[in-house]
Amino acid sequence: MKNAYSLLILSFFSLLLFSCRPTISGKDEQAFKTSKAKMEDKLDKEEKENLEKALRIVVVKAMKEKWNFPEKYSGKSFDKISMEMIDGKSYSAIISYAEDFLKTDRDEKIANKTIEIDSLQKDKLIAAKLEKQLDAFELNKISITEDEFFDEKKPFLDLVFTNTSKDDLVGEYMFNIEVYSKKTGEKIVAQGQGGTWNDDFALKPNESYDYHQPLLSEAVQHSNLWKTAKYPITDFSPYDLVIKAYATKITTKKGGSIERPKADAAYFDAEIKKLNEEIKALKETKATLDELELTD
Repeated sequence: MKNAYSLLILSFFSLLLFSCRPTISGKDEQAFKTSKAKMEDKLDKEEKENLEKALRIVVVKAMKEKWNFPEKYSGKSFDKISMEMIDGKSYSAIISYAEDFLKTDRDEKIANKTIEIDSLQKDKLIAAKLEKQLDAFELNKISITEDEFFDEKKPFLDLVFTNTSKDDLVGEYMFNIEVYSKKTGEKIVAQGQGGTWNDDFALKPNESYDYHQPLLSEAVQHSNLWKTAKYPITDFSPYDLVIKAYATKITTKKGGSIERPKADAAYFDAEIKKLNEEIKALKETKATLDELELTD
């Protein structure tokens, strides 16, 4: 009986102590300032800093809530929403409230980044499939020859593409020519070329398409060795040139138009790597106020 009576007294004093703890009033700005000052009177320096951090986090939560549920908070300012969130809460309750938000926000970011990675991986597979289809219009020979252009001898770029697919290529086609400096890797010039094949002149499987046009003027100007050149040129290193050509669009009889995606595999790999690093960093956080720095 004595033990039960002691426990009852202890519970009473615990309840009395708890009820005496200062709480924040969110009734209005003045009530908030007054109640906050009373609460801070009972706190040490570290607790005051944690309270300030927590209150700022609550404002962030209010902003997020209003952004996600505009109709629910229509006509209410961020400050008003914030004060409603903390109204009647003690110091420990405000700290817990803020840290619960930090943990939830961290977990949401991890989940969203994981979804983004899944989406990027799917897009990468689609891009790889499109690139493989385009690569069927395969560049298998590249050289520079000399020919007349308006009664003047000029370097000409010769490309030979072969249709390595099992389908006729008809309709629009495009390919890109890119010229780089071998020494610096800097792009000198890039240009798209293309045309249209019709049903009467489709590029059938294993047939080749020959491109023979003057070498892009920027590439010609990049070197002064053309007068002493021995044609055909297949090694472009002495001219400090790297020449690339690849299909950007083809049209097949069965599959229709196929265009090269704007992003290649390297882009997707870099984005996925960055997101994985961000997820790792998020998982290493405890999502507590101690991890935050209070700034002015």
